[in-house]
Amino acid sequence: MTHYLKNYSKFNTIAEMDEAAEMHAKRHWDELTKSDRQVLDIIRRYSVKYGAAHLKHGTIEEATGKSNITVRRAIRKLVKLEIIEKKHYIRPVMSGLGANIYIILPFNDHGKMNNRDDDQKPHDNEENEQNSKDEALLSKSLLKAKDLNYTSPADQSKLSTSLFSRMKNLLAGTIGDTKLAREFFGIHRAISGRMLKYDIYKNDGQVFEDLAFRALTITVMATKKKVIRNLPGYFKGVLDKLVDETYFKDIFMLFDAPIEGFYCPR
Repeated sequence: MTHYLKNYSKFNTIAEMDEAAEMHAKRHWDELTKSDRQVLDIIRRYSVKYGAAHLKHGTIEEATGKSNITVRRAIRKLVKLEIIEKKHYIRPVMSGLGANIYIILPFNDHGKMNNRDDDQKPHDNEENEQNSKDEALLSKSLLKAKDLNYTSPADQSKLSTSLFSRMKNLLAGTIGDTKLAREFFGIHRAISGRMLKYDIYKNDGQVFEDLAFRALTITVMATKKKVIRNLPGYFKGVLDKLVDETYFKDIFMLFDAPIEGFYCPR
C-alpha cells in the first residue's frame, strides 16, 4: 500500500501541489530543458493521489522516453533548484533494491516577500503589466493543471471550496457558460461514484474531485485551440483518461509479457 506517501506531502490539496509545480516551471523556464519539465510532469502525475511519488528511474525513463543519464540529470537539477525533494527509500524486498520518493516543494515567491514594504504603494498598472507577462510565460508550461485566468490564491479563500463552485468560477472566467457546470459535475459524480463504492477507493473523494477539476481545465484550454461541439463528452473522455492514468497505469507494468500471451487456445 502507498498510503505512507501522505506523510511526505507538503500540501493540503492536490490543487495546491499542481499550482506550485506550475509556478516552479514558470520561474525557472529558461533554466529547465524540455526533458527537465517532462520529468517534473511525471513526478506531478504520480503524486496526484497522495502528494508524493515513489518511483524508480526506470519508470520515469519509460514514461518520458529519455535515457537513464538524462533522467538522473533532470532530477539533480530539479533538486538543486528546490523544485522537488528526493528521499532515498529502500524496502526490505527485491534484494534491498527500492525506489526514491519524490516530493514537489511549495513555491516561495522571494520577489514578493522582499517587496512587502511596497505593498501599500499605488502600483496597480505595474502589477497588471507583470501579471500579463507572467501569464504569457505560463501558457508555455507543460504543467497546465489550472486555468491561467483563475483567481489568485488570496481570492480563492473568499470563494466556496466545493468542486461545483470551483467549476462555475472556472467557466465564468473562461468560456462564460456556467450552466454547463452542473452537467460536468454530474459526469464527475457518475465516474467517481462507481469507484468510491469500493473500500479501496472510499477515502479518495478529494482525489476524484481534483481529477475532475483538472479535466475541466484541460477541456477549457482545448477550446482555445479547436472547436469542440460536445464539451461534456470531451470532458468525460479526459476525465476517464486521468482516472485510468492515476489508478491503473502501473497494473500492466507488472507483467513481463502481454496479457494476450497468457491465452492458450484449445
